Amino acid sequence: MKIHIALVSAQILPNLIPILMERPDRVLLMVTREMAERRLDRRLEKLLKEQGIGVELCLDVPDAGLREIKAYADTLADRLIEEQADAEIVLNATGGTKLMSLGFVEAFRGIASHILYTDTAHRRIEYLPNAQASLPEPTPMGNVLDVPLYLAAQGFRFRRAASDDVSWREAVNQRKATCKFLGKHIADPNLQTFIGAMNRLVDRALENIPGTYEERLVAPDQAFETVPFGIWAKALGELMKAGLITWQDGSPDVTFTSVEAARFVRGGWLKEYAWHTVKDAGAFDTRLSVEGVWADTQKTINEFDVLACHINQLLFIEYKTPRIGPNNENDIAYKLKSLSQDARGLFGDTWLLSARQPSEVLIERAKQARFRLIGPDELANLRELVLDWLSGRD
Repeated sequence: MKIHIALVSAQILPNLIPILMERPDRVLLMVTREMAERRLDRRLEKLLKEQGIGVELCLDVPDAGLREIKAYADTLADRLIEEQADAEIVLNATGGTKLMSLGFVEAFRGIASHILYTDTAHRRIEYLPNAQASLPEPTPMGNVLDVPLYLAAQGFRFRRAASDDVSWREAVNQRKATCKFLGKHIADPNLQTFIGAMNRLVDRALENIPGTYEERLVAPDQAFETVPFGIWAKALGELMKAGLITWQDGSPDVTFTSVEAARFVRGGWLKEYAWHTVKDAGAFDTRLSVEGVWADTQKTINEFDVLACHINQLLFIEYKTPRIGPNNENDIAYKLKSLSQDARGLFGDTWLLSARQPSEVLIERAKQARFRLIGPDELANLRELVLDWLSGRD
């Protein structure tokens, strides 16, 4: 029998990841009063039971006073040896307070088969010296977390993702080339002007259905002020090939084929471009339009544009296609920082994709909030940025 001992703390992932990698028969969670009050032990217990792993909660574990901590750990070690003398005991020393980690390491050194530390930031499991003279080699992490499980560890209950629907993926693949065209050429100022003009046409074509968050297509037939040419005409040709609009070369008239087509033109193309790029680059799990609720609210539905999980880190991507002005720069930065930190915790990265050239103010806000701002000049190289992130070079 393999037994894991884990010190519960505010960050659940460093305990969860090695457990899912090693799949022990039994996990003992060391729970202080503070962690019990925050119900973090219950969250971890639920996740492990859903994975078919037996769990025992050890409550009122001391988190201060090295003598008291060491005495508690010694008693626990004696009990385990008496109950299961042939068990393989593994101590995860990542969580808890520093004193808890020290006390448990001292108590289980020579008893545990190995004592591990989860280095989530560098995607590996390190091992503390036990009875050996030299340090064991670290173990690279495997992919044990997908997007729903990662979010569950953060206290978010996954409900659905648009990208999980087979019919949706079939429709999206038909306009994949259009996404790539717009993403690769959006640095062209003329194409940015085109996007702005198309957004205005969509605003006239759609209207909100009263009492809902849905929209309907009330005026599909729209017209530009002048006849499109150059890259405007090329972009319209791409939209035509994807079946999103009808348009005749040399005419200012455009007809949107559906609500979904209009939404794609208004900005959905950038979200799908991000999803395609991350997925095609080889991320372990990539989802678009993820919906769910925070476990402590159960009411307000939150939606994330694109989430990707790879080697147990989360890439959080939001997008903006309209011009971001001085009236909403601070709000966007604050919302993105708080929402992404809640979703991904201490690990992973947050990116904001902008189809318009960001202002100096927004660039500074991004630095302060510690998220990466990817403007139109970098969108053509989004695949390279994603590959760097996947490899840990970001």
